[in-house]
Amino acid sequence: MADAGFFAAVRDGAGRGDAVALISGKRAWTYRELITSAEVFAGHLGRHPTAGVPVVVDVADAAVRAVVTLAADLAELTVLHSDPGAPTDFGGLVVRDSATLLEPSEPPAVRTADGGVELWTHTRTATHSLAGVPARSQIFLTSGSTGTPTGVVRPAATVLSDAHRIAAFMGYERGLPGVVSTLAFHCYGFAYGIAAPLLHGTPIRHVPSRSIPSQLARAVREHEARTLVGLPFQFQLLAGTAAPLDFGELRMAVSSGAPLPPAAAGAITGRYDFALYNAYGSSETGALSAALSTGEQQPGEVGTPFPGVVPRLVPVDGVSGGGELQLRTDALAAGYTGTDGLLPLDFDGDWYRTGDLARIEDGGIRINGRLKNIINVAGKKVSPAEIERVLARHPAVTDVQVVAAPDDVRGQVPAARIVTGSDLTVAELLAWCQTRLAPHQMPRRVSFLDEIPRSAMGKPLKGPEPS
Repeated sequence: MADAGFFAAVRDGAGRGDAVALISGKRAWTYRELITSAEVFAGHLGRHPTAGVPVVVDVADAAVRAVVTLAADLAELTVLHSDPGAPTDFGGLVVRDSATLLEPSEPPAVRTADGGVELWTHTRTATHSLAGVPARSQIFLTSGSTGTPTGVVRPAATVLSDAHRIAAFMGYERGLPGVVSTLAFHCYGFAYGIAAPLLHGTPIRHVPSRSIPSQLARAVREHEARTLVGLPFQFQLLAGTAAPLDFGELRMAVSSGAPLPPAAAGAITGRYDFALYNAYGSSETGALSAALSTGEQQPGEVGTPFPGVVPRLVPVDGVSGGGELQLRTDALAAGYTGTDGLLPLDFDGDWYRTGDLARIEDGGIRINGRLKNIINVAGKKVSPAEIERVLARHPAVTDVQVVAAPDDVRGQVPAARIVTGSDLTVAELLAWCQTRLAPHQMPRRVSFLDEIPRSAMGKPLKGPEPS
């Protein structure tokens, strides 16, 4: 199956005929309806000039995104997953549904077989070349901490390998329901909420990514779900609810995008019977591992690598303990989109360089920060993550971010952005750090914010250094 395209793998997978595959909005889609609708839309794509440009999926409905993705794969075209809530300059054959086309000025290009879904298409000038991009690839936009989208190219074989790995971890199987409340255009949301369950026959109910805990609990009960996939902010909200919610027969919940604070994880696992995991991975690598979150684990622990993921550490000058995490995995992306064609990933021989600083302890991976975020304080290397962990343990601190700030004497110094739940002064914060950090690790600039800017996946975004 690894050599099959996404359409063929879903068609020949565990899901069958009139069994429910995806529930999105008010509609439940069967496998037959998804496949039939994809075949109809693939016919439209075959009549449209698509040479050298991707099919840009700019739709709001997760099931419709699945239809378009299946259709593009059947037509042997490349798909680019677009965020329907944000403009992008990536061009190609843009596909929209009624939710993303505010004022339709012409009839839809395609109606699905039952007339339930209408799709509009138009061409937007391409800014990135598909030269070197394998046919049937899927492109996911990732912005990391910069906010600037970059296209990560994932060939069909890597999409399938990642999906099977995720399904094995989640226990996805035919007829076993799940609820997903993520961003379907993101690699994490697509893999956990569309690709993996479609291949293994798991009926998934999609609920909005801004759903609050009471809405998630209701969806889990109504769908009789055994698994829940969500975003970090949702689990942090759940940790702060006044009274426990009824999650029915839920046995497993997964968060990804940013680490869950230990206090939040501890509050959840202390109240509920389901297992809570924090998943680790990236658009470049797919799913790599997942750590059971109990509130007692060490900061940065991301769990034991999934089967088929091989890690190693390479020493980094000036950084003691651990090194850069490098990987081998069959779910690795082909590269990045560029104006002149496919751009390669960063390799050390045949090992992918993640850019993460890590340790491997008893077979488990512990992330200590990002190599590119290391702060060089008068020649001494400082990991922002280590400072953040100390600051986060202060009882008044609810969120924190540490970045590098320029300094005329030392070159760079740590600068801290702090969100508090009660009154806190700079002097009090520095006194807290005095016995917990080395002198070169001490924050030299501190600013108090109402909130740390974060991406939709919960990752802190970079901004101007605190003054």
